[in-house]
Amino acid sequence: MKRFLLILCLISAEVVWAGPKLLYEEDPTLLTTTIEIVVQSGSSEDPMDKTGIATTIAELLLRGTQTKDRATFQSTLERMGGAISGSASHDTIEFSGEVIKENTDAFLDLITEFLTKPSFSEKEFKSLMQENLAAIQHIKNVNTRLGGLALRREVFAGTPLERPTQGTLKTLKAIQLKDLKDRYKNSFHKGNFLFAVASPLKKSQIEKKLEAIWNVLPDGKASVSPEIALKIPSEPTLIVVNKPHTSSGSVLMGQAGIVAKEPDRYDLYLGNFSFGGEPLVSRLFNVVRGALGWTYAIGSTYQAMGSLSKQKGLFMVYTTPSIEFTTKSLFKILNMWDSYLQGGLKKDEIDLAQDSLVNSYPFGFDSANKRLGWKVMSELYDVPVLSPSEYESKIRAIGNGELVKRLKKHHTARGWIISVVADAKVIQKQLDEEQKNIPADKRFKIAKILKPEQIIE
Repeated sequence: MKRFLLILCLISAEVVWAGPKLLYEEDPTLLTTTIEIVVQSGSSEDPMDKTGIATTIAELLLRGTQTKDRATFQSTLERMGGAISGSASHDTIEFSGEVIKENTDAFLDLITEFLTKPSFSEKEFKSLMQENLAAIQHIKNVNTRLGGLALRREVFAGTPLERPTQGTLKTLKAIQLKDLKDRYKNSFHKGNFLFAVASPLKKSQIEKKLEAIWNVLPDGKASVSPEIALKIPSEPTLIVVNKPHTSSGSVLMGQAGIVAKEPDRYDLYLGNFSFGGEPLVSRLFNVVRGALGWTYAIGSTYQAMGSLSKQKGLFMVYTTPSIEFTTKSLFKILNMWDSYLQGGLKKDEIDLAQDSLVNSYPFGFDSANKRLGWKVMSELYDVPVLSPSEYESKIRAIGNGELVKRLKKHHTARGWIISVVADAKVIQKQLDEEQKNIPADKRFKIAKILKPEQIIE
């Protein structure tokens, strides 16, 4: 992602603020300045009964300022050849944008305005809430979204992370404009800012504009988003989201993942490349889709909750099989996972993963925006940025023995939360058929059946 980052970074230590902290990448060949503004105060800090505040404020701030209504704000942005959007994650509020280089100063003026002089229009607030409520209703039509949210309900039960970042129907309806003003007051201050820029302009040209933003922000002590523990069972737990007459199901299998600075991430990423991470060459793809033809899409990832951060995320296996192969696919994946966990990879799989990872890594540094992205990741999550040669040395040193040790350290054979979006009666019938030779008390059973309405309510 192109990044000119203005990041509101919450840190635990008290700091004497001498001025804005700035990460900078200059590239004279760029035709644009790209922007991201991150408030590291995301949905994990939303009250349980009002999840969605972080997402709502990210969107509302771009709907007008004290001197420009929404239409004027947008037309001003478009005339200068710029664009900007807002979103939220579990630990950040982000504003991402881009403008032609000739209008960088004017773009920064507009950024200063919406950051420091938001209108908090009652009219725009009500309009936005109606749009977001409609968007949440639409989730019922997206099987993979339903499955992912059903998984979150179990893994993060009793915490704000059990709900989507945009909230649910109930929590959104509970949010008042005052809640957004309070969140703005508590989060948008000097203690939470880190600036980063990728631009063809000189650093000194940008610094003055950033200082203008900095100087009008209130003082504030930095804070840290809470780290929330995952609730992972010791035995597979199957949740079915009942959608009768579905022609293709959605299966998501999750267990504890890793944080951004996990030292073992290189081994785990290499292993996952060949197990399920890389389409066309991974085991899951070649067997479940290629050889058996049971599914349209299949894979696995450590980034099921987005980019890795200080919050431990989920490792997830996902697939969208035809409904008649849903349970067969589930059992096949469990068997393949057990084989991978116990035996790791074959030599040719390791060789392929090493070559592919090493040869693709330099492309992560081939632009100013990408290099800046690495700097920001390092700054936010204390992740060292390896040079291509350092990365190659680390990847080439990974052997199968080390991989298996890392797998057993971070994963279990049976500690899965599994969500299936399909007809519950069909899934039960398939389970009975697949396990007909297994004693009833030892069979894999449905632990809970949910309706789509329960996921979004």
